[in-house]
Amino acid sequence: MSSMLTFSPLNNSAIASLKKDLKHNGFVVFHNPWGDEWVAGLEQFLEATPVRQTNGQIIYPITANSSATGKSDAQSLGIGLLPHTEWSYKALPPKWLCLRGQTPDRWGGGATTLVNFRDLLRHFTLEEQQFMAEKNQYFMSKNGKENYFAPIWQRELGIIRFSYNVLIHKQFSPDLYKPIPQGCDRFLMGLCNKILDLYENYSIPIHLKKRTNFNHG
Repeated sequence: MSSMLTFSPLNNSAIASLKKDLKHNGFVVFHNPWGDEWVAGLEQFLEATPVRQTNGQIIYPITANSSATGKSDAQSLGIGLLPHTEWSYKALPPKWLCLRGQTPDRWGGGATTLVNFRDLLRHFTLEEQQFMAEKNQYFMSKNGKENYFAPIWQRELGIIRFSYNVLIHKQFSPDLYKPIPQGCDRFLMGLCNKILDLYENYSIPIHLKKRTNFNHG
């Protein structure tokens, strides 16, 4: 289970305990950390300066967008984004991510899902692991202005890159029922579908109430 607590400035023992939990579970949940000084609390816990989004904000508000209706997009009222890793188009994706329950939705909280990819590796054949580690794939940003070619699994760096939408459709937010494009690598498509199935079976639901922080790496 995750660590669940309200905290004031952390002592060294508490920081060590939380880091151990984060390493073991892959995520930690905080309730109202250090009042409204949550950024300072996270800096103390992670020993890192928050990285701002490309729009200049630390908190990126996700709200429904009519232009995203019917698409696999975080702002869609449909199913949202299919499984993905954050900033897969960067040379070095961020090690830690933080979600902040700033404004509750109509049911009083937000929700996301998480899976530890390392736990899934035992389900892949040696051929699939070799493909993920050696075959460069194309990854792109939502606005299409940034892209990067790299393997899904950069074993030596401990980096996992994945985006079903980009790998299969070459789009960040395709239509929900867009057909699989002709010429798609069949081995890659089978691998991505296998990852989707594993994600459904092994992902953990995370619910965020107002003033809750969720950190994962």
